Amino acid sequence: MKVLTKLEKFGVMAALVIGSSFFYMKYMYDPQTISLETTLKKRNKIVAELNRVAEVPSLFRLEKTIEQNKEILEELREESGTITVKTGNPDEITELLSKINQIIELNQLDVNTIVPKDEIIGPYLRWAPFEMDLSGTFGGYVAFMKDIKDLDDAVEIRDLVLENSEEQKESVVNIQFTLKI
Repeated sequence: MKVLTKLEKFGVMAALVIGSSFFYMKYMYDPQTISLETTLKKRNKIVAELNRVAEVPSLFRLEKTIEQNKEILEELREESGTITVKTGNPDEITELLSKINQIIELNQLDVNTIVPKDEIIGPYLRWAPFEMDLSGTFGGYVAFMKDIKDLDDAVEIRDLVLENSEEQKESVVNIQFTLKI
């Protein structure tokens, strides 16, 4: 085998250095760079989320908010008196509808339709509304409203329409309203 000259030895060494640098960059350095970039992206997302989070409120502000909420709660308790507020369970709604049905029968009103509507979430209560269409005498209607008012449960009547029945006697009225329980 022939002995290599200095120039050839230098060329072989340069080729080995360049080749090993290429393999190092391709198989060692690039995957680590990609891993570093993905880690930095994840870190930047977390930092952005932390920057979006509001600062922790001061203890004084929290105490003030609690104080205001206690005052609102006390006002609501005074306003509601002995009213029972339901949680919106189907059993409770069915029970309250049964009570209202008994009141309807007691006041000799006829139920034409009862149509459940989508739940309404108010500032303090969740309401289960029902579109009701009743017919009966005006005296029965007045007694029905008084009995509803005397209920111990939270009930709201909206969109009340009272009109004489054209199909039946003069003393019969049609009553339409939205009952929220």
